[in-house]
Amino acid sequence: MLYQLTLIISFITVKAPTTELPDWAFKHFVQFSERFDIYDQIEPTYIELDLDGDRTNDVAIFVREKSINKTGILFLFDGDGERYFLAGAGDSFGAGGDNFEWADKWGIFLKSKTHQTTFLPNGDIDGTKTVELKNPAISIREDEGSGGLIYFDGNQFIWIHQGD
Repeated sequence: MLYQLTLIISFITVKAPTTELPDWAFKHFVQFSERFDIYDQIEPTYIELDLDGDRTNDVAIFVREKSINKTGILFLFDGDGERYFLAGAGDSFGAGGDNFEWADKWGIFLKSKTHQTTFLPNGDIDGTKTVELKNPAISIREDEGSGGLIYFDGNQFIWIHQGD
């Protein structure tokens, strides 16, 4: 009997990742909860970072769109309950596509410069170019493969492709 109780408690803890979000982000996420679940197959389930340089942390949450079972990242801006952005989870974004199921890891990229892989019109790799970053970005990638950075340039989110 004690063994069964332990399993139930563990199950509840794993299935309630939204309680870990900062209070403001949890309140903001509630409006999306009918459409999205927090996707707990990648760690961490959310990341706090200052996307727009206003010196307040915003939140990126790995989500799964319930009706189509596609994953992506929902970006919520602190201090503005109306501002959000969705990459993936049914909305195509850069080379990441409309489903980020391919991603094995993600994190914060803090460097002020990075290199973007450039491609020829036929899809072959052309080379790289240097990109300057004013604020942190989200790095998302496969364990053995390519990935990219998701960066807010002050006006819009952009995909900076890295690798093959």
